[in-house]
Amino acid sequence: MGNVSSAVPYRTLKRRVSEETWRGEPEVEEQLLLELQELQEVELWRLNWSLSQELLQDVPPVPLSWLRTADACSTAKTLLRCYHDDGALSVLEAALRAIGRDDWLSMRHMVYPLRPRPRVPQTLDPDFVMTRRRRLISRMQRLDAILDVLQDHNILNAANRAAVHIYAVRKDKNRALVDLVLRKGGEAQEVFYQALSQSEPFLLLDLEDGPIMDKHPSEPCVLTEMLECLVSDELRTFQWLVSDHMTGESLTPVGREKLQHADRLTTARLLREHFGPIQAENVAMNILLKMVPCLSVCLRGQGVTSQMSSDIRVETNMDTSVIKNTPEVSEDSNMFRLRCRQPGVFLCSETGLLLEGVGDVVYQTVPWDLDFLSTKGLRPAGPLFRFKLLTGSFHRVHLPHCLLADCAQHSLSVAHVTGDSVDFITPGQVTDSHVIIDISGFSCFGLVFRISPPDSSRDAIGGLVLLFHRFSDSSLFVHLLPRNVCLTQVIKTCKQRIRAEYVETIPDCELIPNQTYKLSGLPSVFIQPESSKFVNFSDYNNFLPSFQVQLEALEADMSLKLQLSHLTPLRLIGWLIGSIESLVWHQVLTLRAAASSPCTEVPVSESVNVILLLHGILKNLELEDFKTFQRLLNLRSDPIPICQLEAADRMRTVDLMVQQYHAEGAKQVTEEILRKMNFNHLVDQQLIN
Repeated sequence: MGNVSSAVPYRTLKRRVSEETWRGEPEVEEQLLLELQELQEVELWRLNWSLSQELLQDVPPVPLSWLRTADACSTAKTLLRCYHDDGALSVLEAALRAIGRDDWLSMRHMVYPLRPRPRVPQTLDPDFVMTRRRRLISRMQRLDAILDVLQDHNILNAANRAAVHIYAVRKDKNRALVDLVLRKGGEAQEVFYQALSQSEPFLLLDLEDGPIMDKHPSEPCVLTEMLECLVSDELRTFQWLVSDHMTGESLTPVGREKLQHADRLTTARLLREHFGPIQAENVAMNILLKMVPCLSVCLRGQGVTSQMSSDIRVETNMDTSVIKNTPEVSEDSNMFRLRCRQPGVFLCSETGLLLEGVGDVVYQTVPWDLDFLSTKGLRPAGPLFRFKLLTGSFHRVHLPHCLLADCAQHSLSVAHVTGDSVDFITPGQVTDSHVIIDISGFSCFGLVFRISPPDSSRDAIGGLVLLFHRFSDSSLFVHLLPRNVCLTQVIKTCKQRIRAEYVETIPDCELIPNQTYKLSGLPSVFIQPESSKFVNFSDYNNFLPSFQVQLEALEADMSLKLQLSHLTPLRLIGWLIGSIESLVWHQVLTLRAAASSPCTEVPVSESVNVILLLHGILKNLELEDFKTFQRLLNLRSDPIPICQLEAADRMRTVDLMVQQYHAEGAKQVTEEILRKMNFNHLVDQQLIN
């Protein structure tokens, strides 16, 4: 493998730090406590959050788990533990500056230069990356620093780096990197270990503190060890699959209700009780290697991809007529499973995907990294689908698009994301509704669109007008979205976010991106805003409404019209005759009146849209203040788990609050936290008024 430890410069911690070492020199500890005790409670939380970020060049951050419940004394001890006497004061000063408290620093004359720690060669456990896979994916923060080292040592290249950065959520990025390192083998894992010790040495120390079970094929702990490799969403998928049809025709599946809320240890126990120790391990191994193929190198000693090349075949006598198939949907509506029992062309009724072949496939949508796409001059033109082949083989995928046929052929590309690279493929065929590509195996596929200069294109796209009715206050929410969104996920999001039910209607229309639309209703109803610009043409994650209609309490029937506002090019003419409107969509609706059902949710007098209100408030917070807001959510007596908040943006944070506290409760929680953070003006101006 080469002498990686000498080739990679990195800072290492002392093997273990005793309680006496933490104390440091008395005057240093006293100085740290003096500064920290001057901070208010919220300021201390903000400072602890800052310590978990990159404050100084070449100075690693402290793991957030070490600071989660720290008071002034504990924070001082943690600083001494991590940076020793000569570095603790410098790091504290940087953290105080980061939170804006450098105006009264009393230790400016006492700042010491950081002294490099001794470089102690470390022996890498061959199974380190595999056994800590779950915690690495959940907790790594300095991803780019690790990627830089791996690329400098020719372990990774630019294509590998793109395969990591294509995802928006940090956990998905970390998962792509960790699995890539596992596939690359021993040398890659050794360089990764040394890069981690340089960029996040305290995280490394924390990971090595955890007990790791010895692996032996005959021991019952092997099943638990395999489950320990899975992050939370992978565990839920595993439980969903093992409770259904992945156990073989001769085996009875485990009851889904037993596994629904089981942790890893309970899941392993239930499987052993149901199948017996040996069969339970075989069943778990079969599913695990299809879900996380890279672990096959460690578990079986051989590489397995999501589809072996020997399984790939083209059915020459296949029936080409489209068969509509309703997929199985997971409990959280985030995972789909399509079972195609004979060769054919199968249409997924939930996502619009078309698959040619035969077999059993699981897929989900994952968020795009918009910044990464913009560096390539691209934007999303559809969801990013991640596929896992369970059985069989497929040779062609049809991805749904929303562009009109005359412009789709030359403007659309397919992003093919494997574990090693991202390729942008020119499609072989484009129909009115789908982009068709031949595949040799499953990975991630998604449509992208070449960004045009501003105002250079006024082409319409296939759009949807989706309606959601909230019975409690007779509110109707109108969404303008591209035609190829995943309707199941839109329905799930709106039900969680605004407690509104989907209204079946004919939603199809043509919409022009960045153009202004006006909604009107008969009988006359209150609609806000009066007009809205169609900016959600690349929105495949958030699904924000464009209009809200307040219905009459006893009115059941109404007519809705969506019109495009054409502004005249000349200001004088526009001032004289105003805008010209053309009809885009028209529907007559029959809705149940709110008076027929008890009001169990947010009343009209309180708020017509708590969710959008809270999102607007959080947008006013700076990033550091927003992170403090999330931290306070986690420190409540009824907290939102930190693992859910770490990768959550402002809209996702609002969603989590509504799920946890309901709409009115989320509003009250927001007020309490903002006042604790001394944002009284924000509460008074936007929340109360």
